[in-house]
Amino acid sequence: MEALTMGVRVLRLWRVASGLGISWRFIATSPASQLSPTELTEMRNDLFNKEKARQLSLTPRTEKIEVKHVGKTDPGTVFVMNKNISTPYSCAMHLSEWYCRKSILALVDGQPWDMYKPLTKSCEIKFLTFKDRDPGEVNKAYWRSCAMMMGCVIERAFKDEYMVNLVRAPEVPVISGAFCYDVVLDSKLDEWMPTKENLRSFTKDAHALIYKDLPFETLEVEAKVALEIFQHNKYKIDFIEEKASQNPERIVKLHRIGDFIDVSEGPLIPRTSICFQYEVSAVHNLQPTQPSLIRRFQGVSLPIHLRAHFTIWDKLLERSRKMKRKRLQVTAQTSPELSVGWRGKWRLLATGWQECLCSLHAGSPRGASGRFSSSTESAGAKQVPKRGRNGLQAILYFIPTSSPFKSPLLVWNM
Repeated sequence: MEALTMGVRVLRLWRVASGLGISWRFIATSPASQLSPTELTEMRNDLFNKEKARQLSLTPRTEKIEVKHVGKTDPGTVFVMNKNISTPYSCAMHLSEWYCRKSILALVDGQPWDMYKPLTKSCEIKFLTFKDRDPGEVNKAYWRSCAMMMGCVIERAFKDEYMVNLVRAPEVPVISGAFCYDVVLDSKLDEWMPTKENLRSFTKDAHALIYKDLPFETLEVEAKVALEIFQHNKYKIDFIEEKASQNPERIVKLHRIGDFIDVSEGPLIPRTSICFQYEVSAVHNLQPTQPSLIRRFQGVSLPIHLRAHFTIWDKLLERSRKMKRKRLQVTAQTSPELSVGWRGKWRLLATGWQECLCSLHAGSPRGASGRFSSSTESAGAKQVPKRGRNGLQAILYFIPTSSPFKSPLLVWNM
């Protein structure tokens, strides 16, 4: 009943605003304080599901398309798939289990494509993994996906009385050492500075997403649909307008994990379980003189295909805490390794972390060429004692009354 009353009130405001010539964007954002985060999530998912169902209804009958595989193994294989229904993952299932487990993205007629994004026409397809000679597109997709997961964690970590507005996940390259998400927190939290326990709590929530093995759904919508979904977030409205202006069709790409929806250019990785080592490492203040304080949350992660020794991981984590202010310009001329990539276990770090890793400690496992070897069992690595996951003991504390968080703080007892 309350929702119906609120809807009538918004409709009246709409009519008044239309009569006065006022932009709907400012009217649409006004009821935000009246909706709880749970209600906002339900509203966004209802609109997302309706649009997804509408698009499926536009294909009343199943049309067949031919998809030709052009990869190194089984080249020339042709799949007869269903238009607007079958996905690259559907094609991978016809090849082998290896393709299903290792493929992160697909190249559809040379364009990067989400593994769960439906195919729209007959095409050529190639699957990309973390260990390809040039993993650039895969690395970027992984970074975007990790940032989206962090946005999901941040939006839901605080109690309902604190408003959390996600701004955007800046496109930060892997060479920077951290993925980022810009957030505007409630003004009541302007003096809040995150502690180590707070960051561990964020990390715990991120690992909960990883454990759930959620798929990344993708949906291309018209700008007006995206604006309706994010009508209560003025920062997302500006971001949607920016993205829509970049193409004549005014199409915006939305992604969803679980019931969390975000605006992302994509492509993204197939599932959250591809992440393995993941940590929210730092929070920095941006533009402290502006009316709304923007916080930049930063994190670092490695996928399950490329696990690092904990000593290396600690160094990467330390580096990820530094403030990331702008996109770094990296070319093959400034970093020759970018053009050819790395072989072996450190492939994910090919886009610029080589110098960082080579300077971590003198005992790093390196071959004659100066690159890291594909095995961590070299003499340098054996000198470092290993610590199993069972060696960590977790202690849960009750939430203090003054805490803005929903979850208890998690403290690792090493």
